[in-house]
Amino acid sequence: ENTISMSDLQLGSVLTVDYQEVFKIAEIHETVKEKMLSEYGVDKPDYSVSVSNPKGSHLLYITVSSGNPEEAKLIADAYSEVVQTYIEKQMELRKPQILESAQIPLKPVTPDIGSIVLKAAGIGALAAIAVLVFLFLLDNKIRTGEDVEKATGLATFGMLPRQSAKADYYETRHRGETDKKTHIAEIRQDLALDYAGDEVINAICSNIAFAGKKIKRIAITSQNADNGKTYLAIRIAHGMTKRGKAVLLIDGDLRKSALVNRYGITHTKEGLSHYLSGQAELDRVIYQTNIPNLYLLPVGKLVQSPLSLLTSEEFDRLMEDAGREFDAVIVDTPPVGAVIDAAEIAKRCDGSILVLPYNKITKDGLKKLVRTMEQTRTPVIGCIINNVTMSKLDRKRYDYGYGYGYYEYGSAEKRNRKSGKRR
Repeated sequence: ENTISMSDLQLGSVLTVDYQEVFKIAEIHETVKEKMLSEYGVDKPDYSVSVSNPKGSHLLYITVSSGNPEEAKLIADAYSEVVQTYIEKQMELRKPQILESAQIPLKPVTPDIGSIVLKAAGIGALAAIAVLVFLFLLDNKIRTGEDVEKATGLATFGMLPRQSAKADYYETRHRGETDKKTHIAEIRQDLALDYAGDEVINAICSNIAFAGKKIKRIAITSQNADNGKTYLAIRIAHGMTKRGKAVLLIDGDLRKSALVNRYGITHTKEGLSHYLSGQAELDRVIYQTNIPNLYLLPVGKLVQSPLSLLTSEEFDRLMEDAGREFDAVIVDTPPVGAVIDAAEIAKRCDGSILVLPYNKITKDGLKKLVRTMEQTRTPVIGCIINNVTMSKLDRKRYDYGYGYGYYEYGSAEKRNRKSGKRR
């Protein structure tokens, strides 16, 4: 697992070329000038800078030309430090290593003596070179669908760009036709995404459809609690309803659920824990929502030790009945890295989807996560990379990840459904 493959070498070469583009960003040059003024008292230095990448290497050479050799060295070193920080902080990638600081040249680089005589020029420019080596091959974070495929062989259903934080609430409640026996729960927070986000959710729903007719009950899980599994679970369920599917969203995190509070869901006094403990019938804990075709089974009262409830006959029966009555069942599970609840829930599902935080989980961490879920004997049908940073330099890699998988665009063909399903 520690060997360097041809794909690793190719990735390192691609990133090296990309990072040369950093030197075209105006912010970099302004930061260097501010650094020269604040640290060395050099105001408005007169110089030129260039960057090169020797063919076949993962090195960048920074060359600064100036009439003052000491000043050229300081400027070259400043560029090394500023670019190093920008890559780590702004692009959220591993901090590159400065292999060699700039050296003060012993003689002018250009023009040479012949040029001085011919052009009668008395002042030459001196150059200083700083070398950056980028440790791409040691950076094993998951950022693209290719990373996922190389580590696990799994498909990436979509890469969701980072969305702006908002807490908008529906001003108008849209209700479809309601069942007389079904309670109404209001999801007050707006679930809308930007255009790119909507397209990714659409792609994810298409991928799920192409996973097969038998994949109806799906566990959405992740390595840690802050990876965005709940955020994606409710939006995937919402996306499926737009295709005319009757969808049940189950909040399966009986220990630390945040779904009801986070999305301003009201009128849900009883839930999953009440049903599994025998305190309520199933019809009392399944709520129709103000979003047409979306039904909700909230967590109910939180339970410190829910394992006995999740391994009960009641939970088995619930998942079997839900699979028959609804077109799709989405289960928001606890994170895999914290407790074994997610694995127990996945055993009762037809497939699971892993939510991976962009540039945070390592390839080894992903492999461990997949192995844990595979022990349930429920297939991992795909992954979603969440909270993708959409900088200019990331866009071409995002385009690859966005189109990755085996889905196709367009509305899914409507299927005839068995009678008795909720509408």
